[in-house]
Amino acid sequence: MKQFWLAIIMTFSLVTVSNNAHAIVAEEQQFEPSVALLVDYIDTRGDMFGVTLAVKHFDPDYANWGYYVGYAWGSKYDLDVPEPGEGNAKEYMWRFGLSYSLTEDLSVYSGATAFIYEENTTNNIVHPIEGAEPVWERDRQKEWGVEFGIRYTIMNGFVIGAGYDTTSDAAVFSIGVTM
Repeated sequence: MKQFWLAIIMTFSLVTVSNNAHAIVAEEQQFEPSVALLVDYIDTRGDMFGVTLAVKHFDPDYANWGYYVGYAWGSKYDLDVPEPGEGNAKEYMWRFGLSYSLTEDLSVYSGATAFIYEENTTNNIVHPIEGAEPVWERDRQKEWGVEFGIRYTIMNGFVIGAGYDTTSDAAVFSIGVTM
């Protein structure tokens, strides 16, 4: 829950600090098309890191809109299982969705996430034959969720972002460059 509030506070602080955040006037704004390459950190038990490609639309009729796709993976960590068993887990996440530009530098995004949790365990019971190994069992669960957040372009194409993912119940922090 603290990641949720952290994402909300960061969202409001970026909007407040932004000198370009102003009400959209009645006339349609024409933003320059661009592509951003972001490195992501997702605050889960496995500390997931990932890459996101975010595109502002190249069609002048939809200049305010964009889309993104990202993939993140976590490091393997040990699980507490009864002795003499062993266990480890790993997390993955696919992220994709739409973004909407409020100003040239400030955009909001929302999309779907596919959070994959993989658990590998063994009870370390081995058949009494020479060279036998314990049998590892894999349990893989996929859950769909929603994420939302903001991205802000600072000086010379440097982009930062903050968001929240409902499936992993974690904050999503991004940093990268736009071209």
